[in-house]
Amino acid sequence: MRNIFPSMPEPTPVDVLLVSPGTTAGWRRVDGELAELLAELGLSTAVASTDFRIAGRFRRGVVMTDLAEAFAMRRALTRALRRHRPRAIVYSSPQATMLQPAGRLEGATAVRFDEPAATNRAGPARALLHALERRALGRVRLLLPLGVEPSAEARVLDVERPMVALPVGIPVATAAGRTRERTVVLYAGNPEKKGLARAVSAWARSAPSGWRLQVTGIESERGRRHLDRHGVREPGGIEWAGIVAPERFGELLARASVFVSASRHEDYGLAQLEALGAGLALVTLPASGPYPALALARTLDARLVARDDSAEALAGALEAALDLDDAARARYAERARGLLRPHSREELRRRLSEEVLPVLLGPPGVSENRQ
Repeated sequence: MRNIFPSMPEPTPVDVLLVSPGTTAGWRRVDGELAELLAELGLSTAVASTDFRIAGRFRRGVVMTDLAEAFAMRRALTRALRRHRPRAIVYSSPQATMLQPAGRLEGATAVRFDEPAATNRAGPARALLHALERRALGRVRLLLPLGVEPSAEARVLDVERPMVALPVGIPVATAAGRTRERTVVLYAGNPEKKGLARAVSAWARSAPSGWRLQVTGIESERGRRHLDRHGVREPGGIEWAGIVAPERFGELLARASVFVSASRHEDYGLAQLEALGAGLALVTLPASGPYPALALARTLDARLVARDDSAEALAGALEAALDLDDAARARYAERARGLLRPHSREELRRRLSEEVLPVLLGPPGVSENRQ
């Protein structure tokens, strides 16, 4: 009898399969850079991703959201493994590993992450997430925390696996020919987490006339509703830039003078590092979390780091930044360029080629069967 069911095509061999949620601009930026560098190193890559449209229906608080995303990433990887046969799998977050079968975690596998659930999902109500995370991360071959060195949060993980810190490549602007406007940039993509109301309150207390606050990552209507819920009146001088593409965000940074960060906790703080690379003075709260820009900000000018996490303290730090003259801003930017050298694309490439890929890929021709 003739077989009426078409056979499945053989999976295509690839060197590295990236399991990337891709749901935020930061995730897309970090994973896109990793894929580009792997290609530069002569490796073939494929990406397993999902937009979470189905998983989003089941979101109910932190635990259910993480489990829904973990389930969605399991399905995405199942589909990808029908098309590709990877030599190594790199997961972009602990959540992406939580519900994967053991066979997809063991072997030539690694997890890249900003902060583990053990610290940014703290509390007994999240014990299930912590257990799933320990199970998954205890099986992979390499842990790849973001940064120049593993953060204190990454070291909290109770798993005996090797760690290689991988920085994000931060472009650094040249000093010549840079004209700065009297503009402060704020990223408020998640207005509660990014402290939009707190930042606007600080702005109302500190901003002199002639300065503007450009709010990015959120549309004006949603931003104003957030301010209303927190009882904050919108002061003058605010421009709602909306949700902008990475290129447009870079253009705003290239013209502005100051970047303000009002987050009380930062999982990493990519925008703050990018602002320093673009030559802006960084005003920030003393946020908790693996936040490398905080140590840089304190080294560059401790007055620009608020003494506590209140709007009043942030206003004082912002006033100090706005009072800097052109010469002081130029000196600040020059020192920032030096401090950012370990956060370069070149250093990321070196660590990948010398410390990560030899451990994951091993001798040529080695492959593993993943179902």
